[in-house]
Amino acid sequence: MTTPTTSPMHAAVMASDLSTLQDLLARGESPDVSDHLGFTPLHLAAQQWSVPAAEALLGAGASVDPENTFGNTPLFVAVFNSKGRGELIELLRTHGADALHANRSGQTPVGLARLIANYNVAQWFADLPT
Repeated sequence: MTTPTTSPMHAAVMASDLSTLQDLLARGESPDVSDHLGFTPLHLAAQQWSVPAAEALLGAGASVDPENTFGNTPLFVAVFNSKGRGELIELLRTHGADALHANRSGQTPVGLARLIANYNVAQWFADLPT
């Protein structure tokens, strides 16, 4: 099976085109399609900080913890791109995202949150032990 470089789902998320994303999902397109680096549309929604796209993908049954080739889950990507915002982090955690999932470098989303010093991202993980 050949993995696409990008898919229409990826393109819709990157363009913040929620209408097209919802149309693709309604036509039965997989919310878990991955590109050549293992990025799913949910990874890209986390990267673009698109809460509406993430909600649509999760509502369509997207896997919450897929790994890209670096071992990063959408929650890790959301933490990295949060700039202190928490809506997407909370959304992913509410859907069962694993805050302790280590990537290929051994870093977890909660660990990354606690390393970020210029924003208080760790507040979104205050329920977890240090």
